[in-house]
Amino acid sequence: MLIYVVKRFGYAALVIFLASVVTFAALRIAPGSAVTSILDPVKTPPEILEKLREELGLNLPIYQQYINYVLGLLTGDFGTSLSDRKPVVDLIGAAAGYTIVLGLAAFVIAFGVGVPAGMLSAIHSGGWFDKAMRFASSTLMAIPNFVLALLLVLVLGVQWRLLPVSGATGPLSLVLPALVLSAEPWALTTRVTRTAVSEQLGSDFSRTLRARGISDNRINWRHVLRNALSPVVSLGAVQVRTLLGYTLIIEVIFRWPGMGSQLVQSILRRDYPVASALALLLALVVVLASTIGDLVLRWVDPRVRTETSVVK
Repeated sequence: MLIYVVKRFGYAALVIFLASVVTFAALRIAPGSAVTSILDPVKTPPEILEKLREELGLNLPIYQQYINYVLGLLTGDFGTSLSDRKPVVDLIGAAAGYTIVLGLAAFVIAFGVGVPAGMLSAIHSGGWFDKAMRFASSTLMAIPNFVLALLLVLVLGVQWRLLPVSGATGPLSLVLPALVLSAEPWALTTRVTRTAVSEQLGSDFSRTLRARGISDNRINWRHVLRNALSPVVSLGAVQVRTLLGYTLIIEVIFRWPGMGSQLVQSILRRDYPVASALALLLALVVVLASTIGDLVLRWVDPRVRTETSVVK
């Protein structure tokens, strides 16, 4: 187990390194310049533009810029924003709290509601609740999240005026972004849980426990659910990546002041230090979530550990 953990974290470190190289190079190669986003190239003399390039270190070869960037990261220096002239750490810290709150709210809705819904749907297979859950999950998986966002804004925000549609002015401002962000993950979690539980309900061990006189509630919620958790845990690690990807869109639509909005703004302004730090941080979260998900899956399902041992 220890060897597997070391390998997984070694793989995670390699992926993060490659992600830092790709994002750093992509931001520098992309059309536009940080210098021209700060100063008007039409009104500013060329010598001043060149002097600013030297001050920002943009006149150096790209590989030298990357080496300086990595050396700064190793010492805890993420640089200074080119547009705001503030430390990158302060800017990210101000936005990270909003993204964490939004992500946790969506994750709780997706799995805290999706797993019980899928469980009940499988237990009452063919009933009205099962049909309603299957219809809802199919519908939400078919509707793009930005379309759902616009529909909810139009109905709940504009016409009925029940909820605020932009900004982060209070707890109610979180409702619409969290619902939209969790819609597709909730639908997928419900369907995966229903399928996994349905398979376990018809298994030999389930029938054996019923023959021994154990109550259905205890069988379903203690034994069946535990054995059905493997695909749900794997899905959870994948959904972290999905939530982060959708966060970029949702935060822009609802003007939520999180890291997604800040990343988009920093890219448009060619604010390389902020954009590089945010992209690296998001990649780190995705890779760690995938790694932790694999480790939790091995802990939850002994069959995974056995299969890995057999392969070795």
